[in-house]
Amino acid sequence: MHVSIPITEALVDELGGHYVLYTVYLEGFILFKVRYKDLHFWDEQMHRIFGNRLPVFPPKHYLVMTKSMSEERRTMLEQYLQEIVSDPVVSNSEIFMDFLKKLQLGTFNIPKVLLILKVYLPNGRQVQVDGQSSDTAERVLEAALYKLGVSRELKEYFSLFITHKENNGPFTVIKRIAHFEIPFVTIWNIKDDSFQIDIRKWYMDPSTDVMLMGCTAAVDFLYFQAVQELEMNWSRPTVEQRQNLQQFMKVDDKVKFLELMLGVEHYGSVVFGPCTADLSEVRSTMTVSVGSNELSCSSKDEHFCLPINMITRWHVNMHVQTEKSNSQPLELKLEYKQGQERTWMTIWTEQAFLLSSCLKKTLSEQPVISVKENLEIMEKKTSANIFSRKAKQLEFFKKNVSCSSELEQSNVFESQAFGL
Repeated sequence: MHVSIPITEALVDELGGHYVLYTVYLEGFILFKVRYKDLHFWDEQMHRIFGNRLPVFPPKHYLVMTKSMSEERRTMLEQYLQEIVSDPVVSNSEIFMDFLKKLQLGTFNIPKVLLILKVYLPNGRQVQVDGQSSDTAERVLEAALYKLGVSRELKEYFSLFITHKENNGPFTVIKRIAHFEIPFVTIWNIKDDSFQIDIRKWYMDPSTDVMLMGCTAAVDFLYFQAVQELEMNWSRPTVEQRQNLQQFMKVDDKVKFLELMLGVEHYGSVVFGPCTADLSEVRSTMTVSVGSNELSCSSKDEHFCLPINMITRWHVNMHVQTEKSNSQPLELKLEYKQGQERTWMTIWTEQAFLLSSCLKKTLSEQPVISVKENLEIMEKKTSANIFSRKAKQLEFFKKNVSCSSELEQSNVFESQAFGL
C-alpha cells in the first residue's frame, strides 16, 4: 500500500487560529483529511499500546514554522503513515481501525446509517450485503463470503476491488480496497455508476487454487473468474485446450475446467489497461500483465518478459491534478538486473498502484515457493510426489473446511524487492 500527502491547505479555525489540513491519499485515491493535532493525539494513544513498535512521529513546533519546516513535517507524516499502514499488527488493531473509520466518515460528511451494499462477482452476479455505511472492507468481505458459502478460513485468498466497466467497453480492475478502507465511502466518492465493488481472488500463484478446491463455493467462484478472464483473453489457451475447456463448460465440470486452466498460458495473470512503456528508445503502447512470476509487456512489434526475481526495486510517481494542470498518467519506474548491469524502465498507466501491488504480492509468495522447490530437489521428489502431496492437501481441506455453495502529485513511493 502506498500512502501520500500531496496536498496541504493553510486554514483558519473558528477561534482565528491557523492550522494545516493534510489530504492523505491511499494508492491514488483520497483516504481522509486530517490536522496535525489529531494525528498527534492518535499517536499518543497508540503508544500506550504499541510503544516503540511505532515509527517516530513528527515533533511539535511551538514557533511559526518556515516553509522548509512545513515541508519536513509533511514528509515525516507521510512516512509515519506509510509505516503504520504497512504494519499488520498496528493496522489490524481496534484503535487504528476506529480512528481511520472516523476520519473517512468525517472527511466526506457521511453519517452512520444502515444500508445494503452491492458487491459483484466475476460472472456479474450481485451479492447484497446488509450493513452500515461505516463498515470496513474486512467486514464487508466477510459478510459477502458468508452469503456465498465460502468458509472464513479461506478469506485470506480473496479481496475487494474497485472495477470499471462501461457498456460494450473493456473491464478494468482499478484498485484493491485495503482492509481498513470503508468501501461505501470509496465508491461513493467516485460518483460514477460505471465503477463498482467486486470480489476477486487475491493471490498470484495459480497453483494456490488447490487450497480452495475442498470448498464447493470457492470452486464455483474460481470457475466464474477463470471463465471471465478466458473471455477477456487474459489467459491464452491453445486451440486444443480451448476445445477441451469449452467441453468442460458444456457439462458444467468446474473442477476439470480449473485443473486444465492451470496449464493455460497466463492463467491467473492480472492484465492492465492500455499502457505506455519505454522498452526501446521510443515510447510505445503495450499490453502489460503480471503473473506466473513474471512481468510481461507486449505490442505488435515486440515482446518482453521479465522474471519478477530480476526486479530490484520500483517506485510510483503520482501527479496530482490541479485546475491549472492536465491529468497525467501515473508512472511506475522499475529497475531490473540485466547481466551484470541494472536497467531502468518506465511504465505509464493509471493502474500503476495496482501494478505495484501485484509485484509486491508476487514477491511475497515467492519465498514459500522457493523453499518448497528446494525441499523437492533435496528429497528427489518426482512430479508424482508433488501431485500426491497436493492431493493430501485437498483431502485435508475437504475434511476440515466446511462450506456450502450458494454461488451458481509528484510524490514518490518506493518498494524494495526483498533480498535483492
